[in-house]
Amino acid sequence: MTTPPLTHDVVAAAARYADTWIALRARGQRVPGVQVAVRLAGDLVLSSAHGTADVRSGEPLTPQHVFRVASHSKTFTATAVLLLAEQGRLRLDDAVGAHLPWVAEADDELGRASLRELLAHAAGVTRDGPAGDFWCLDGEFLDTAGLRAAVTAGGSLLPRSSRFKYSNIGYSLLGAVIEAVAGTSYAEHVTQHLIAPLGLGRTTPELDPARGDALATGHTSITTAGARRPLSVADTRAMAAATGFCSTAEDLTAWFSAHCPASPEALLDEHSLRLAQHPGWAVEGSDRQYGLGLVVQRVGARTLVGHSGGFPGHITQSLLDPGARLAVSVLTNCIDGPASELALGTVRIVDLFAEHWREETGVDDLDAFCGRWASPWGVLDVVRCGTALLALHPEREDPAAVVTRLQVLDGERLRVVQDSGFGDHGETWALGRDDDGTPTLRAHSGSRLRPLARVLAAAAARDDA
Repeated sequence: MTTPPLTHDVVAAAARYADTWIALRARGQRVPGVQVAVRLAGDLVLSSAHGTADVRSGEPLTPQHVFRVASHSKTFTATAVLLLAEQGRLRLDDAVGAHLPWVAEADDELGRASLRELLAHAAGVTRDGPAGDFWCLDGEFLDTAGLRAAVTAGGSLLPRSSRFKYSNIGYSLLGAVIEAVAGTSYAEHVTQHLIAPLGLGRTTPELDPARGDALATGHTSITTAGARRPLSVADTRAMAAATGFCSTAEDLTAWFSAHCPASPEALLDEHSLRLAQHPGWAVEGSDRQYGLGLVVQRVGARTLVGHSGGFPGHITQSLLDPGARLAVSVLTNCIDGPASELALGTVRIVDLFAEHWREETGVDDLDAFCGRWASPWGVLDVVRCGTALLALHPEREDPAAVVTRLQVLDGERLRVVQDSGFGDHGETWALGRDDDGTPTLRAHSGSRLRPLARVLAAAAARDDA
């Protein structure tokens, strides 16, 4: 199985539709706000935002609002370490204790762990130490003394290179290594060598108090709080290298696009990129692997690299196909936000459009059929892929899972030429109008669907009556 080639027209059309799908899914799950960006070959194809930045004020979310992107920080930290290795200032097989002698003194086993093992989450290190209440915003994230105390209390839990074991403590130590080698603070180093060269103007290695009004407020889950409630902010202190970064979807797609071998903005050489993106340790119970600071996974025929981020009130996900130079980032501002679902669904929509895209001359206008149609049974989207027409079910987690292919018979009729067989294969769908002029599409099982916006407006009017 091979992936169809991607063109700007295909990705732009797919991204426009994905944006409407994301908005619908977010509204259905009562996500306060969602921000999305898509790039192809470094070019920004989509940058969009839906919902609110804060449920209290109702402030509209914009593409310029900043999110806590949490473990996306690990991609920056890993890139910084790999760049220092390219410069000969450290080696990936250096023991962490060689750069941080206090680690070897506190925990001999951990002191022998290599930087490579820490980058791959293969050093057997405790995840967050014996007390991680900071993840519930109950107490502060670890400072330098707290990091040392967590290591001293028992940093090593498993033999080195025995399995994948995710560790924020391990990446916090890598941040300290960067400081020891660079002779500057972690924030200063990554800002100068990673953020500034790419012009990531809304990205910082920690929340910048001067930009606090640009932060999308994080929110609780409905399950644990009864409603979406705002959460406070926190400084990640000595754990910034693991979870401190703040950014936007636009900036993150630019960041990941710079990790393509063909990118003129690439910060790392091709050898370092291969090391980072090589499928390393298997993440048990999933189809993912962890390279050096990057998660590797298959979606259809694509091999994607990227990272998610989970912070109190913000859930985020970025994905990159380095060969196709396709980058997707989705950021949500609630603690149970479906960022991974929405990012993966966007990639699947791109592949769906690439597979079905047609450019035929002499095809009559198709737009009359297109739109978001609804009935009491749910929602049906009729979308254009060039000159091809597809019917999709946007309420599904995977919008590309059930696809109906349509043939235009004339200006008012469609024929279903491909579906699972449980639907309307071989039957005719037809446009029409209600007595009040509302457009209709007589579709599945011969039932009438109406534009979702009209259906929602009619429901609201009944509620107000």
